[in-house]
Order: sequence, then C-alpha cells, then structure tokens
Amino acid sequence: MHKEGDAIPKPSNSVDTHMAEAAAQTATNPPQAAVKPADQAEISAGVGDMLDSLTHKSRAPEIAPGTRIELELLKALNALHIKYINGVRGGRKMILRACDLSKLDLSGMNLEGADLMGCSFRGARLETTRLCHANLFGADFSRANLTDADFERADMRGVCLDEANLSYANLAQADLRAGRVIDAEEAADRPDSGVVSMIGAMLRETDLTEVRMKEADLTEARIVSARMVQTDARQVSFKRAQLKGVDMHGAQLADADFDGASVDRASRMSANLMRSGNIAALPSKSLIDEKLALHERWVKSDGKLGTRGDFTGQDLSGMNLSRRMLAAAILKDAILLDANLMGSRLAAADLSGANLGGAKLDKADLRGADLRGTCTRGAAMGDAKSGELVGTGLRTRTAEPDA
Repeated sequence: MHKEGDAIPKPSNSVDTHMAEAAAQTATNPPQAAVKPADQAEISAGVGDMLDSLTHKSRAPEIAPGTRIELELLKALNALHIKYINGVRGGRKMILRACDLSKLDLSGMNLEGADLMGCSFRGARLETTRLCHANLFGADFSRANLTDADFERADMRGVCLDEANLSYANLAQADLRAGRVIDAEEAADRPDSGVVSMIGAMLRETDLTEVRMKEADLTEARIVSARMVQTDARQVSFKRAQLKGVDMHGAQLADADFDGASVDRASRMSANLMRSGNIAALPSKSLIDEKLALHERWVKSDGKLGTRGDFTGQDLSGMNLSRRMLAAAILKDAILLDANLMGSRLAAADLSGANLGGAKLDKADLRGADLRGTCTRGAAMGDAKSGELVGTGLRTRTAEPDA
C-alpha cells in the first residue's frame, strides 16, 4: 500500500519496484513472446504467435514498458482478460505497465481489475469502458473521451485527466489522491507533487460519491449536475471552475479554493463552504441592472453623472449583457462563464483576471481593454474588435494565450 502523497520507490530506469522485479526476471529467463519497443512494427503480424504463447504457456509473456500497443493486440489481450475475470481456463490478467495506448478506441471493453499503471490513454476513446477496481496509478487520460466509463473503486492516484470528458462516468469510491511514478518519462511534464490534474475537464452528471480527491486540481473544470456526496475534496482547486446543480451533501471542502469559480445557488445550498476560500457572492439581478444603468449614465456624461461600474470579483455567470455599455467598466476577476456579451461595448474595460470561459463575445468592442490573466477557454470571439482605442493611446492588452 502506498501512503497518500507518497512516491513509489524503485531502482533507477524503471517505473516502479514491481516493474524492476519483472524486468530482472525477464532478463534471467526471457519469455519467448516478449514484445519490445523496437518490435512494435511487427506487433500486428505477431498477434497470432502472442496468442498461442498466452494460451499454451504457464505464464503470460512480459510486455516491455513503453511498448506501443496496437488495437489488434489489445483486443486479443482483452479477450484473455475476460476469461481471467470469469475464471475460464487459459485466461490471463491484463498487465500493461507504462505502455502507449493513446488515441485507441477501447469503448465497451471490460478491463475490470486490469493493471494499467502509468499507461498513456491520451486522446483515446473509452466510452462505456469498464475499469472498476483497475490499477490506473499515474495513468494519463488527458483529452480522452470517458463518457459513461466505470471507474468505481479504481486506483487513480496521480492520474492526469486534463480536458477529459467524464460525462456520466462512475468514479464512486475511486482513489484520486496524489501519487507519482518516480523517474517515468512522463514525470518531466509534471515534476510537482503528482496531484491528480483535471484541468478543463467536463464532469456532467458524473458520480464522484465518496471519492478521495484531496488536493486535486479542477481548475476551469465544468461540473454540472454531478454527485459529490461525502467526497473528500479538501484543498481541491476549483479555480475558475463552473459548478452547476452539484450535490455536495456531506462533502469535505476545508481549504478548497473557489477563486474565480461560478457556484450556483443549488450547489451552495448543498455544501458546507464555511472553511472554503474565495467564493464570490451572488449579486441580485436588480442590483446588477441598477449598476449598469448608473455606469451608462457615467459614460455618456463623461463622468459627471452616475457611477463607474465596479463588478470586481462578482459572479455574472450566464447573464445576458449583450449590447450593453461597459466601456471603462471594472470587471477585474469577475466571473462571466457562459455570459452573453455579444456586441457589448467593453472598450478600455478592466477584464484582468476575469473568467470568460464559454462566454459569447462576438462583435464585442475590446479595443484598449485589459485582458491580462483572463481565461477565455471556450469563448466565442468572432469579429470582436481589438487593438488601439483611437484618441486614448490604449491598446488591448493580453498575456500568453490560454492552452
């Protein structure tokens, strides 16, 4: 058992201790059907020999870490794994360590209890795939389609789920705490503490009941109608995330960070947010309308009447602000997820640090606006005006574009 946050100790140039032992055993008694990275061009042609070896030998051949697994071989291994699950003679448990399964279609496969530690599933399709009780420690599911997949009670410590689609997936009682495979090649991309990363992930009607996900990073994730009942979400980063209709009854949210996040009333009502941080207040629509009217008067009168609109840190998610006068308005750190800003006049507005994820900014006037540190993931900006605001010397300011 690896303790929470612990790295897996191992000799150098291997993925973990178990892998090192397997490599040593292979070196002294190499299996006839071993598959090495250099042989990957011959994998398809050798599937028949591999199956024959798997079926008739007393132990399964080792597949070297780093091997590219082609779909034909994966299907053959899966057939043997299903026999193993069902207790049928000749079955073999699927054990693939740090192998490359990126962009494959694993939809509908039964991989219950499989050992897939450190494997890459980047951009793969795993719709309705069964992965309950599987060892997925350190696996990479970035940009994978995991719709309706079953991860119940799976070991998912240290996994990467950045921009993955987890809609309708079952992660009940899965372990998503920190964990890291020492010296794996992928570790160079994530040299930190190995926390589970779900940046920009989609979690629509996802079941996260009783999941252990302390310190996980859900920055800019979209969590809609999901279940987080009794979930351990202490110190989780929900920065710039959207939480809509989320059931968080009994969830532990101490020191969770909601900076720039949009949390609707239903989600707030179900959660104990007293020890959470940076949760923006939900302003009433009437108050917003009043502030907009005063700001419009302020602009038209050159500052002699009305009041400059200051919406710093306020949650304006989903609001219809199309064609509104917001020139020179202060929208620093404001939350404008899915807001309608089509045709809005935002010239010289301060939008620094704002969350514009999914917002509609078509034909908006952003000349001279400050967009430094602004999240524009998924925002529609067709025909939006940017650049110099004539007569002011101001230009649209942006930081590095969002990934």
